[in-house]
Amino acid sequence: MIIAILLILAAVPPDTVALSLDAAIARALTHSPGLLAERAQARAAAQLPGSATRAFLPSVRAELQGLRTTDPVAVFGMKLRQGVFAANDLALDALNGPSAFGGFTTGIQAELPLLAPEGLFGYAAARRAAAARAAGTERAAGATVLRVTQAYWDTQLAAGRLIALDTALVAARAHERQAEAMRDQGLVTGLDARMARLQAASVEVQRLAAAAAADNARARLAAFLGLPDTSVIQLVDSLSERGDATCADTSPACTIDERGDLRALAAGAGAADLGAKGAWAAQLPQVAAFGAIARHAHDAPWGEGSGDWTVGIGVRWNVFPALSGVAAVRRARADADAARARLDAARLEATVEAGEARRMVASARAGAAVAGGAELEGAEALEQARLRYRTGSAPITELLDVQAAATQAVLTHQSAQRDLLLALALLDFAYGVHDR
Repeated sequence: MIIAILLILAAVPPDTVALSLDAAIARALTHSPGLLAERAQARAAAQLPGSATRAFLPSVRAELQGLRTTDPVAVFGMKLRQGVFAANDLALDALNGPSAFGGFTTGIQAELPLLAPEGLFGYAAARRAAAARAAGTERAAGATVLRVTQAYWDTQLAAGRLIALDTALVAARAHERQAEAMRDQGLVTGLDARMARLQAASVEVQRLAAAAAADNARARLAAFLGLPDTSVIQLVDSLSERGDATCADTSPACTIDERGDLRALAAGAGAADLGAKGAWAAQLPQVAAFGAIARHAHDAPWGEGSGDWTVGIGVRWNVFPALSGVAAVRRARADADAARARLDAARLEATVEAGEARRMVASARAGAAVAGGAELEGAEALEQARLRYRTGSAPITELLDVQAAATQAVLTHQSAQRDLLLALALLDFAYGVHDR
């Protein structure tokens, strides 16, 4: 009993992963290296507004400085700040050639913007830029869903083609054996068996190529899912699934405005508009309040000494920076115009893509229906051809031709099923259903 269990366990492939399409998509959304990189960049871009908050939030800076010098001005100032300046320090020799003197200064400085229009517009633009990057990442998620869906159905198509060619190869070998048996009975010549072997060889060549294509498709899918090459993937959804697209109907909920790329371009256009306003606001004065507290000591940073404080309000205005300010405003406005034009062009392109996707779905549905009927016809024709050859009513060439046509009908039906499923996925992608 133990030996039997061990044999069963040994027969199970290592690292086997059974995946439905939904499970494959879910794994890709959490493990795809490319999507993880996009999300990391979006998190970095989300910090842009924080970097621009100096336009309205106070900034505080602490400093600790220690020095020793013979510079007359520095010595004079340190002694005054430390409260140790004496009468003999006013002697000309002491002033011109003081002995080395040192000390420590500890200070805290704060600044609060009161009027910074350029910075306020910059903060708003940074928020739009962060939103644009986040929307772009959502579009990347939708593209990941589409790529995984395509890779999933391509893998199933490759596996289905391999099965169909295996079936055709078995049938060709059976035709060969039947022809040899009929030759032995004197009913046909040896040419029939040779022709059957020729077809079997042709099918075998196709099967070898199909096997390599199936391995490549599985490897590509594993890479999308972040799985190691040693993983054995078992796909549980078949090409015969009759799924549908979220936007297969004309639901008003499906609009191109859901697309992440359009939302990213819209946010980018908004950021460009704010950038133009910020370039204009840069010509205005800036007002800020400031304050500082300092402690000066001779022997230690917080030792005995003296302190001082400073408060004030400052105005900074670059009244005439030559023509650079005018150029900056014009350049920013031109950038905003370009951003809006790119958004309009993208909207038109998205509308075209959505229309194309709907037409492709309709065409793929009709094609799958026709191919399905042809597969059934091929199976019935093959049974008739086998009967006609077995009874001597038809030559081997008819049987082999019908066998090849029936196999091609199976392959065509599989391709049509894959095309329909992919067309449905493309329709949802055109409307940004999975952009999240």
